[in-house]
Amino acid sequence: MKELFRYLEMIYERRTLFVLTTILATVVFICGSYLLPRKYEADSTVFIEKSVINNLVKGLAITPDMDDRIRVLKYALLSRGLITRVLKDLDMDTLHPDAGDFQGLVSSLQVRTKIEVKGKDLFTVSLVDRDPKFAQQYVNRLVSAYVEENLSGKREETYGANRFLQDQLTHFKKKLDTAEDAIIAFRKKQGIFLSQDEAGSLADLKDYQKQIEQIGIQLNTLKARKTKLAGQMRSLEPTIAVFSEKQRDDRISFLEARLQQLLLTYTENYPDVVRLKAEMEDLKARDAIVDVKEPVKSQMMVSNPVYQDVQQKMLAIEAEIGALTSHRKSLRKIIADRKAALQNVPVSRKKLAVLTQERDSYRKIYQELLLRLGQAEVSKQMEIGDKATTFRIVDPAYLPTRPIFPNRIKMILLAVCAAIGVGAGLVILLESLKGAIRSADELTLAGLPIIGVIPIIVDSESQTALVRGNRILGMVVVLYFAGIATVLACEMFLPRG
Repeated sequence: MKELFRYLEMIYERRTLFVLTTILATVVFICGSYLLPRKYEADSTVFIEKSVINNLVKGLAITPDMDDRIRVLKYALLSRGLITRVLKDLDMDTLHPDAGDFQGLVSSLQVRTKIEVKGKDLFTVSLVDRDPKFAQQYVNRLVSAYVEENLSGKREETYGANRFLQDQLTHFKKKLDTAEDAIIAFRKKQGIFLSQDEAGSLADLKDYQKQIEQIGIQLNTLKARKTKLAGQMRSLEPTIAVFSEKQRDDRISFLEARLQQLLLTYTENYPDVVRLKAEMEDLKARDAIVDVKEPVKSQMMVSNPVYQDVQQKMLAIEAEIGALTSHRKSLRKIIADRKAALQNVPVSRKKLAVLTQERDSYRKIYQELLLRLGQAEVSKQMEIGDKATTFRIVDPAYLPTRPIFPNRIKMILLAVCAAIGVGAGLVILLESLKGAIRSADELTLAGLPIIGVIPIIVDSESQTALVRGNRILGMVVVLYFAGIATVLACEMFLPRG
């Protein structure tokens, strides 16, 4: 604390030097601040707008992930390609025809362009530059170019995904059809149109064997009946004699009635109908050649109906025997084929399983692609209708009129503080270099004995001059602070250009 008062005492004793040094330093600092180049800041605010439709079509459509775009936002906005395109749009390439100079400008803007992300739905882009008009145009064009590029990029991404899915869908549809054809061809070649079941095939073989045994029993029975009917046919005559014309007429009438009755049920090709017609024609033919003068007792021959009935039964039995024999032959062939197929079941099943697995894999991929294609189509329609998440410029950059650097109010205050420090430092430095003893306490601290103290005697003239000097110095200080206050007021209230 004593040291502080000692320093204040030094400053007071050399107050003229302190005030003049402080004023000079303040003037130098303030003039220097006015010589610094002015820099202006232009900024633009962009809002990331998320449509409510995203929640409605969640799961039905796939939109580009906005979080990913925000993560790479800084790198995308500061990319050399985007900045180069913006500068060319502003015709800056004509002002910097040299390629190295132009690339230096691009690198400088990459460093000076500031991007600040606020949360997940807002970010600002700003630039500090000496030319306020360029700063404004650059920021607005950069943001607009990014928004346009983002919009076109999302649409190209959506359209590209749609085209890719359509191509893949066609490709895997062909593969699926090929796999289906391979399975069908394999099953046809192996004679299996369904998956092979060994237990079922064995059960079928047993059933076929039982049918063959039953057919054998039926054949034996039919052969026995055939033998018995053959014996009956040998004991019968094919024709019988008719002795009277009346019996012949009665026989014809009977046959006609019988024929009419059969025709009500059967066609003319029915065996009994054909037989009756033949017998009637035979009787009528015999009746035509009989002599009209011959007695009624003339004899004539007709077909034996019993013989013909037995003959018809014999033919029916022979037909049934043929059908059963053919059926038994078919069953034996089926049994042979099934036994051969059962022997190849492991190999065939393994190959069929491979083909089926391949088919199922293609089918699963095809169905997934079909689902994705529907989602891509919904996403494309959302992009066409601009219904997806997008960027909206809510606050474009305006033309800055007040520079952000130098901040003269701040620099003037700092200049005053620095000037005071320079003045105080100079006074203390000079006092330290002088090496004078300023008080008895300093001798005591130094361990020197005090012999006597001589007081300072001030005469009236010196006292008057001292008072006049202090007044002048006070007026200088007042003018100094008034000047500082005037400069601050001008900086605060007067427009700067």
